[in-house]
Amino acid sequence: MTPLAAALLAALASAPAGAAKAGAGPAACGLPPRAGPLPFHPGEVLRFDVDVMGVVKAGTLQLAVEPPILGGSQLPLRARVRNTSVFAKVRRVQAVAFSWVDPETLRPQRYRDEMDEDGRRKSTDVRFDRPGPTLTMAWTRGGERGRTAFPRAHPAALDLLSVLYYLRGATLRPGEALCLDLFGNWRLWRLTGTVAGKPERVDTPAGSFETVRIDARLVRADDPSKSRPLHLWISTDPRRLLVAAVSEVDVGPVRALLAGATE
Repeated sequence: MTPLAAALLAALASAPAGAAKAGAGPAACGLPPRAGPLPFHPGEVLRFDVDVMGVVKAGTLQLAVEPPILGGSQLPLRARVRNTSVFAKVRRVQAVAFSWVDPETLRPQRYRDEMDEDGRRKSTDVRFDRPGPTLTMAWTRGGERGRTAFPRAHPAALDLLSVLYYLRGATLRPGEALCLDLFGNWRLWRLTGTVAGKPERVDTPAGSFETVRIDARLVRADDPSKSRPLHLWISTDPRRLLVAAVSEVDVGPVRALLAGATE
Protein backbone atom coordinates (compact mmCIF):
# COMPACT_ATOMS: atom_id res chain seq x y z
CA MET A 1 0.00 0.00 0.00
CA THR A 2 1.35 3.43 -0.96
CA PRO A 3 1.68 6.14 1.70
CA LEU A 4 -1.08 8.18 0.07
CA ALA A 5 -3.43 5.20 -0.06
CA ALA A 6 -2.76 4.61 3.63
CA ALA A 7 -3.57 8.26 4.33
CA LEU A 8 -6.89 7.96 2.51
CA LEU A 9 -7.78 5.08 4.82
CA ALA A 10 -6.65 7.12 7.82
CA ALA A 11 -8.88 9.96 6.68
CA LEU A 12 -11.89 7.68 7.04
CA ALA A 13 -10.90 6.48 10.51
CA SER A 14 -12.98 7.72 13.39
CA ALA A 15 -10.11 7.97 15.88
CA PRO A 16 -8.43 11.41 15.98
CA ALA A 17 -5.32 11.28 13.83
CA GLY A 18 -2.19 13.00 15.05
CA ALA A 19 -3.40 13.78 18.55
CA ALA A 20 -0.69 14.42 21.09
CA LYS A 21 0.41 11.42 23.11
CA ALA A 22 -1.44 10.73 26.33
CA GLY A 23 0.16 12.51 29.24
CA ALA A 24 1.74 15.22 27.10
CA GLY A 25 1.09 18.60 28.67
CA PRO A 26 0.55 21.90 26.88
CA ALA A 27 4.31 22.62 26.92
CA ALA A 28 4.89 19.58 24.70
CA CYS A 29 2.60 20.89 21.98
CA GLY A 30 2.77 24.06 19.94
CA LEU A 31 4.05 25.58 16.73
CA PRO A 32 7.35 24.10 15.48
CA PRO A 33 10.26 26.59 15.37
CA ARG A 34 11.41 28.29 12.19
CA ALA A 35 14.32 26.58 10.46
CA GLY A 36 16.45 29.43 9.09
CA PRO A 37 16.46 30.78 5.50
CA LEU A 38 13.18 30.52 3.63
CA PRO A 39 12.99 27.53 1.24
CA PHE A 40 10.81 29.56 -1.16
CA HIS A 41 10.90 33.05 -2.64
CA PRO A 42 8.71 35.45 -4.67
CA GLY A 43 7.88 34.04 -8.08
CA GLU A 44 7.47 30.45 -6.95
CA VAL A 45 4.30 28.82 -8.27
CA LEU A 46 3.12 25.33 -7.29
CA ARG A 47 0.37 23.56 -9.24
CA PHE A 48 -1.68 20.67 -7.84
CA ASP A 49 -4.19 18.20 -9.26
CA VAL A 50 -7.09 17.63 -6.89
CA ASP A 51 -9.13 14.43 -6.86
CA VAL A 52 -11.83 12.79 -4.75
CA MET A 53 -11.39 9.26 -3.38
CA GLY A 54 -8.14 9.11 -5.34
CA VAL A 55 -10.15 8.45 -8.51
CA VAL A 56 -12.18 11.37 -9.89
CA LYS A 57 -10.34 14.56 -10.79
CA ALA A 58 -12.14 17.39 -9.00
CA GLY A 59 -10.11 20.46 -9.94
CA THR A 60 -6.83 22.32 -9.65
CA LEU A 61 -5.05 24.26 -6.92
CA GLN A 62 -2.34 26.86 -7.54
CA LEU A 63 -0.15 28.29 -4.77
CA ALA A 64 2.05 31.32 -5.43
CA VAL A 65 4.47 33.57 -3.55
CA GLU A 66 4.14 37.19 -4.64
CA PRO A 67 6.63 40.10 -4.27
CA PRO A 68 6.91 41.68 -0.80
CA ILE A 69 4.87 44.81 -0.09
CA LEU A 70 4.90 47.70 2.42
CA GLY A 71 8.65 48.07 2.39
CA GLY A 72 9.21 44.33 2.66
CA SER A 73 7.21 44.00 5.88
CA GLN A 74 4.61 41.67 4.33
CA LEU A 75 4.98 38.70 1.99
CA PRO A 76 1.74 37.95 0.08
CA LEU A 77 0.81 34.30 -0.49
CA ARG A 78 -1.93 33.41 -2.97
CA ALA A 79 -4.05 30.32 -3.55
CA ARG A 80 -6.42 29.80 -6.46
CA VAL A 81 -8.91 26.92 -6.68
CA ARG A 82 -11.01 25.89 -9.65
CA ASN A 83 -13.10 22.75 -10.08
CA THR A 84 -13.37 20.67 -13.25
CA SER A 85 -16.22 20.76 -15.74
CA VAL A 86 -17.43 17.42 -14.36
CA PHE A 87 -17.86 18.79 -10.83
CA ALA A 88 -19.09 22.13 -12.16
CA LYS A 89 -22.27 20.34 -13.28
CA VAL A 90 -22.99 19.72 -9.60
CA ARG A 91 -21.46 22.87 -8.11
CA ARG A 92 -19.33 25.44 -9.92
CA VAL A 93 -16.63 26.80 -7.62
CA GLN A 94 -13.88 29.33 -8.19
CA ALA A 95 -11.99 30.77 -5.25
CA VAL A 96 -8.94 32.88 -4.51
CA ALA A 97 -7.30 33.42 -1.12
CA PHE A 98 -4.52 35.71 0.08
CA SER A 99 -2.47 35.52 3.26
CA TRP A 100 -0.12 38.38 4.11
CA VAL A 101 2.65 36.98 6.32
CA ASP A 102 5.66 38.40 8.13
CA PRO A 103 8.65 37.34 5.97
CA GLU A 104 10.73 36.53 9.06
CA THR A 105 8.26 34.68 11.29
CA LEU A 106 5.87 33.50 8.53
CA ARG A 107 3.02 34.29 10.89
CA PRO A 108 -0.02 35.80 9.12
CA GLN A 109 -1.05 39.40 9.63
CA ARG A 110 -4.22 39.19 7.51
CA TYR A 111 -6.14 36.59 5.53
CA ARG A 112 -8.81 37.17 2.89
CA ASP A 113 -10.66 34.83 0.54
CA GLU A 114 -13.29 35.29 -2.14
CA MET A 115 -15.44 32.52 -3.62
CA ASP A 116 -17.93 32.29 -6.46
CA GLU A 117 -20.18 29.29 -5.91
CA ASP A 118 -22.76 28.82 -8.66
CA GLY A 119 -22.81 32.58 -9.19
CA ARG A 120 -23.17 33.44 -5.51
CA ARG A 121 -20.25 35.44 -4.18
CA LYS A 122 -19.00 35.26 -0.61
CA SER A 123 -15.87 36.32 1.22
CA THR A 124 -14.11 36.33 4.59
CA ASP A 125 -11.50 38.69 6.02
CA VAL A 126 -9.52 38.02 9.22
CA ARG A 127 -6.86 40.13 10.96
CA PHE A 128 -4.31 38.13 12.95
CA ASP A 129 -2.21 41.11 14.05
CA ARG A 130 -4.78 42.43 16.52
CA PRO A 131 -4.29 41.22 20.11
CA GLY A 132 -7.08 39.87 22.24
CA PRO A 133 -8.82 36.66 23.28
CA THR A 134 -10.81 36.37 20.05
CA LEU A 135 -10.21 36.18 16.31
CA THR A 136 -12.80 38.19 14.37
CA MET A 137 -13.98 37.30 10.87
CA ALA A 138 -15.67 39.92 8.70
CA TRP A 139 -17.81 38.21 6.09
CA THR A 140 -20.07 38.80 3.11
CA ARG A 141 -22.53 36.36 1.55
CA GLY A 142 -24.52 37.71 -1.36
CA GLY A 143 -26.01 40.95 -0.07
CA GLU A 144 -25.46 40.07 3.59
CA ARG A 145 -22.60 41.32 5.76
CA GLY A 146 -21.54 40.47 9.28
CA ARG A 147 -18.82 39.77 11.81
CA THR A 148 -18.16 36.61 13.82
CA ALA A 149 -15.79 36.34 16.78
CA PHE A 150 -14.07 33.06 17.61
CA PRO A 151 -12.36 32.44 20.99
CA ARG A 152 -8.66 31.66 20.74
CA ALA A 153 -7.33 28.52 22.45
CA HIS A 154 -3.65 28.58 21.45
CA PRO A 155 -1.05 31.36 21.29
CA ALA A 156 -0.41 30.43 17.66
CA ALA A 157 -3.08 31.17 15.04
CA LEU A 158 -2.60 30.61 11.32
CA ASP A 159 -4.84 30.26 8.27
CA LEU A 160 -5.16 27.39 5.81
CA LEU A 161 -2.78 29.08 3.35
CA SER A 162 -0.08 30.42 5.66
CA VAL A 163 0.17 27.13 7.59
CA LEU A 164 1.39 25.37 4.43
CA TYR A 165 4.26 27.82 4.04
CA TYR A 166 4.99 27.99 7.75
CA LEU A 167 5.46 24.21 7.91
CA ARG A 168 7.70 24.35 4.84
CA GLY A 169 9.93 26.78 6.69
CA ALA A 170 9.81 25.02 10.07
CA THR A 171 11.97 22.43 11.79
CA LEU A 172 9.92 19.22 11.75
CA ARG A 173 11.34 16.71 14.21
CA PRO A 174 10.11 13.07 14.10
CA GLY A 175 7.41 12.50 16.71
CA GLU A 176 7.00 16.21 17.47
CA ALA A 177 3.50 17.26 18.59
CA LEU A 178 1.82 20.25 16.95
CA CYS A 179 -1.14 22.33 18.08
CA LEU A 180 -2.50 25.68 16.93
CA ASP A 181 -5.65 27.57 16.00
CA LEU A 182 -6.33 27.40 12.26
CA PHE A 183 -8.76 29.58 10.34
CA GLY A 184 -10.34 28.27 7.15
CA ASN A 185 -13.64 27.58 5.44
CA TRP A 186 -15.50 30.19 7.51
CA ARG A 187 -14.49 28.51 10.78
CA LEU A 188 -11.80 28.50 13.42
CA TRP A 189 -10.39 25.01 14.00
CA ARG A 190 -8.20 23.49 16.72
CA LEU A 191 -5.40 21.59 15.01
CA THR A 192 -3.52 18.85 16.84
CA GLY A 193 -1.02 16.62 15.08
CA THR A 194 2.31 14.87 15.02
CA VAL A 195 5.28 14.59 12.70
CA ALA A 196 5.77 11.03 11.41
CA GLY A 197 8.71 9.04 12.74
CA LYS A 198 10.42 8.35 9.42
CA PRO A 199 10.59 9.77 5.87
CA GLU A 200 8.34 8.46 3.07
CA ARG A 201 8.81 8.33 -0.68
CA VAL A 202 5.87 9.89 -2.55
CA ASP A 203 5.30 9.73 -6.31
CA THR A 204 3.48 12.64 -7.96
CA PRO A 205 2.98 13.95 -11.52
CA ALA A 206 5.86 16.36 -10.75
CA GLY A 207 8.25 13.55 -9.77
CA SER A 208 9.23 11.35 -6.86
CA PHE A 209 10.12 12.96 -3.52
CA GLU A 210 11.49 11.94 -0.16
CA THR A 211 9.10 13.53 2.33
CA VAL A 212 8.20 14.04 5.97
CA ARG A 213 4.53 13.37 6.80
CA ILE A 214 2.36 15.35 9.21
CA ASP A 215 -0.80 13.70 10.55
CA ALA A 216 -3.35 16.02 12.12
CA ARG A 217 -6.98 16.44 13.03
CA LEU A 218 -9.01 19.64 12.82
CA VAL A 219 -11.79 20.13 15.37
CA ARG A 220 -14.26 22.99 15.00
CA ALA A 221 -13.88 25.56 17.76
CA ASP A 222 -17.63 26.23 17.83
CA ASP A 223 -18.69 22.57 17.62
CA PRO A 224 -16.16 19.98 18.88
CA SER A 225 -18.35 17.16 17.54
CA LYS A 226 -17.33 18.21 14.01
CA SER A 227 -13.82 17.29 12.90
CA ARG A 228 -11.83 16.20 9.88
CA PRO A 229 -8.39 14.67 9.28
CA LEU A 230 -5.50 16.40 7.54
CA HIS A 231 -2.33 14.74 6.21
CA LEU A 232 0.52 16.69 4.62
CA TRP A 233 3.72 15.54 2.91
CA ILE A 234 6.61 18.03 2.68
CA SER A 235 9.77 17.22 0.75
CA THR A 236 13.08 16.94 2.61
CA ASP A 237 15.13 18.60 -0.16
CA PRO A 238 16.19 22.28 0.17
CA ARG A 239 12.96 23.56 -1.44
CA ARG A 240 10.77 21.83 1.19
CA LEU A 241 7.91 21.56 -1.31
CA LEU A 242 4.38 20.69 -0.34
CA VAL A 243 4.14 17.42 -2.26
CA ALA A 244 0.70 16.12 -1.27
CA ALA A 245 -2.24 16.76 1.03
CA VAL A 246 -5.21 14.61 2.01
CA SER A 247 -8.30 15.75 3.90
CA GLU A 248 -12.06 15.25 3.83
CA VAL A 249 -14.97 17.25 2.40
CA ASP A 250 -18.69 16.60 2.17
CA VAL A 251 -18.25 14.31 -0.86
CA GLY A 252 -15.47 12.21 0.68
CA PRO A 253 -11.67 12.13 1.01
CA VAL A 254 -9.96 14.69 -1.20
CA ARG A 255 -6.33 14.61 -2.28
CA ALA A 256 -4.01 17.20 -3.84
CA LEU A 257 -0.84 16.03 -5.63
CA LEU A 258 1.95 18.28 -6.85
CA ALA A 259 1.74 18.53 -10.64
CA GLY A 260 4.39 21.17 -11.30
CA ALA A 261 6.63 23.75 -9.67
CA THR A 262 8.35 26.85 -11.00
CA GLU A 263 10.91 28.94 -9.10
